[in-house]
Amino acid sequence: MALEIEAIIERICRGERSAYAEIVRHFQKPLFGFLGRMGLNQAVCEEIAQETFVRAWTNLGRYDPAISRFSTWIFGIAKNLALNELARIEKYPQCSETLPEVASERDDPQENLVHSRAMRKLKQALLMLSPSDRSLLALAYLEGVEMAELADMEGCSKGALKVRIHRAKRRLQALMEKEYG
Repeated sequence: MALEIEAIIERICRGERSAYAEIVRHFQKPLFGFLGRMGLNQAVCEEIAQETFVRAWTNLGRYDPAISRFSTWIFGIAKNLALNELARIEKYPQCSETLPEVASERDDPQENLVHSRAMRKLKQALLMLSPSDRSLLALAYLEGVEMAELADMEGCSKGALKVRIHRAKRRLQALMEKEYG
């Protein structure tokens, strides 16, 4: 069942503030996943997700469904907060973060081990990318944000966005080949 964002926002505007909890429940897990793939630890992901929901609530009157989907809007808020945090971490390296481990659901222990090692290598390579490249790849491929909406979020044309994503994928591939041959 798809979440009817506009209906929930209408309920909130009519004074049913508790309806916002439905939005939080729906987007909490995807936001945590996105923020984790940006290279932030669980505690920081929780803080940024909470701040994202607070800012979305505070600025709910600014959301315009004619401009973008709600998911694009809220992921844009999270992305900006994550990039700010990553810039802070870069400025103060003693606060470095790592990507959280992802549990594997494979039955075969050997396959589990191979998959786990491959995922660890991928995560390490992703951390070597710029935060901007990580964000693009996570939003486009893992969160499924449509190209047109992502281009709007990034302030560029779809063509320019496709070039940026292609270059980010090439940089990731080069890192994987260089580091893990």
